Amino acid sequence: MELPFKKYTVMSNNLIQKLGCADVYRTYVLLLTTDKYTLTTDTTIDQLASFVGDKPANYNGGKNSKTFNDKLRATGEVAIQNKDSGRNDRTWTDYIFSPVSFGHYRRIDREFYDSYNNTLDLKLRGFILKLFCVAAPHSHTITLSVRKLKELIHMGHGTISNYIEQLRDMDLLDEVGDSIILKAKGLIIDLPKDKYVEEVKAVFEHMIAFNESRGNPISRECMIYKKYKENNFEGVKNMHALMKSLSSGLVGRKQEVKGKEELPDLYL
Repeated sequence: MELPFKKYTVMSNNLIQKLGCADVYRTYVLLLTTDKYTLTTDTTIDQLASFVGDKPANYNGGKNSKTFNDKLRATGEVAIQNKDSGRNDRTWTDYIFSPVSFGHYRRIDREFYDSYNNTLDLKLRGFILKLFCVAAPHSHTITLSVRKLKELIHMGHGTISNYIEQLRDMDLLDEVGDSIILKAKGLIIDLPKDKYVEEVKAVFEHMIAFNESRGNPISRECMIYKKYKENNFEGVKNMHALMKSLSSGLVGRKQEVKGKEELPDLYL
């Protein structure tokens, strides 16, 4: 069966931390089905349970527990709206996720689903994502004390130790001194340079749009940027270096570089 999944998705750290392990993984799978622009999906509970390898009944609440939908609402990160299905016997539901903020999210590849959905216990799948959300910036390494880890991911010491031991035995993490290093597939690390690239691109987009809308000529650097963009930046191996050269006005100009000295970063 062809699954309606994106190549990767992003999850808010707040969303990951507030949900239990099983619900974190269910939400990750639900996010894989969202539209990448509107962050909306009308995937049903039956469909989601099928994707996860779960039972729909597990998404219902009990005397002492909330439904899956109520848990999502309680995070403050998801709006859930009913919409007309055109039929009298059922309604459709839209899940609308809030956009993530820079530095407060994790990017998770479809590879994580493909690698572990049918081979790893549901709660362990979610636990890996909970560990990933508290890893040091731009890394797979968790350096937090057990006390701080318990506070952030809302789990007991015994359960954390038990899950870590299981994942270590499966070679999905290493313990080095007081640190934990995740080894699971599909946990994407965003490099620090990514923010700089996006900021410079946004500045060029603004300058081009501003001047073209007024019939003004655009600068040499804007023309070069526009040409690269029209070609979808084909052949560019180092976007950070290109953006730095464009913003410094050095693209296409001969420059003397002493040794391996790099130009200083430009903060916009």
